Amino acid sequence: MDRYDLDGSYGFLLGKAYRRMLQLLSARFKPYNITPEQWTVLCRLQGNDGISQKELAARADKDAPTTTRILDALERKGWVRRETNAEDRRSFGVYSTELGVKLAKQLIPIELQTLRDAAHEIGEDQLIQFKQLLRQISRTAESLQEEEK
Repeated sequence: MDRYDLDGSYGFLLGKAYRRMLQLLSARFKPYNITPEQWTVLCRLQGNDGISQKELAARADKDAPTTTRILDALERKGWVRRETNAEDRRSFGVYSTELGVKLAKQLIPIELQTLRDAAHEIGEDQLIQFKQLLRQISRTAESLQEEEK
C-alpha cells in the first residue's frame, strides 16, 4: 500500500486549523478567565435569555453533560444564572447576568480581531467561499451521521 499523506487530508487540515485558532483565542481570552468553550455558550446566550439548557446546548453544538459543566463554571463566575422552568420543573431557563452581558461585549471585538488577524492574507471573496464550503461539509457530515445511526 502506498503511504497515506495525512498532511494533505482536508479533515486533518481542518482539525489543525481549529486547534491553532483555539490556542490563539485561548491566549487572548486568558486575561478574562474564560475559555473558548465557555465563550461559545456565553455568546449563544446573548439575546436569548430564558432559553432552555437543552436548546442552548443545541445552539452551542455541545452535548448535554458538556453544557452542564460549562454552565456550572459560568454560574460560579457570576456570568449566568439558571432558573427552574415554572411549566416543567425538570428543565432550566438560562440567563446572562449583567456581568455576563458586559463580558460578552468585551469579548466579541477580541474574537473578531482574532479572526481578522488569522485570515489577514486571505481575500474577502475567498473567506466567503471558505465559510460556504465549511457549512456544506458540516451539513453533509451531519446527514451522513444521521443516516448511519
